[in-house]
Amino acid sequence: TYTQGYRPQSPRFLHAVNTVYRAKTKDDKYPGYEIDIIRNAQGNLVVGHDEDSIPYAVTLAEILSVLKAPQNKTYWLDLKTTLTQADLQYFRSLAQRFGLAKEHFMFETPAGETAKLLKKCGLPILLQIPDGFAEDNHSAAKRAQLNQLLAGQLKEYQPQAVAASFGKYKYLQAYFPNIRKAIYYSTTKRPSLKKTFLQQAFDKDPSVIIFMTDEYTF
Repeated sequence: TYTQGYRPQSPRFLHAVNTVYRAKTKDDKYPGYEIDIIRNAQGNLVVGHDEDSIPYAVTLAEILSVLKAPQNKTYWLDLKTTLTQADLQYFRSLAQRFGLAKEHFMFETPAGETAKLLKKCGLPILLQIPDGFAEDNHSAAKRAQLNQLLAGQLKEYQPQAVAASFGKYKYLQAYFPNIRKAIYYSTTKRPSLKKTFLQQAFDKDPSVIIFMTDEYTF
């Protein structure tokens, strides 16, 4: 049922910790960071959300280096590129250097070759749910098709959790209530009481192992 496995010490994660400054200033507040991983023109993995961020990108090692106790955090690594065996060795070496258990790097990826490679190597997967999962157009047949697709992917990749936006949570909770979930709510950077109430609600749902939000400060 994919309901067991590593659980971060706290579900509270911060979105887009892609700079050294953001990593350092939020260190005491968040036990988990979401970090985007992209490949630069030289073929190296760096921290960045898209191609526009590459000229200013830092390395994951630079992010980890400014933290007081990097081994105590869990990292949601949002992969913007496919991975190779050499890339996985890079992450293993970083984990060893900073004293991280392998479970503390959790890799967000869609179904496909990277997910297969991660599973083969026994590394934690945050599996992106299929495109259009929330778009059944009130059709029972379409809903069954979408649920069957996700069920097949869960069986194939055996992820630590499925990764989905807050808007898709109600569908996951309705049709896959026991599947572990990593939910993100990053639609606004403004201060918002809604985030507090959502956090309280997700704290009561044991299937949500991560709830990621954003902050208006950098």
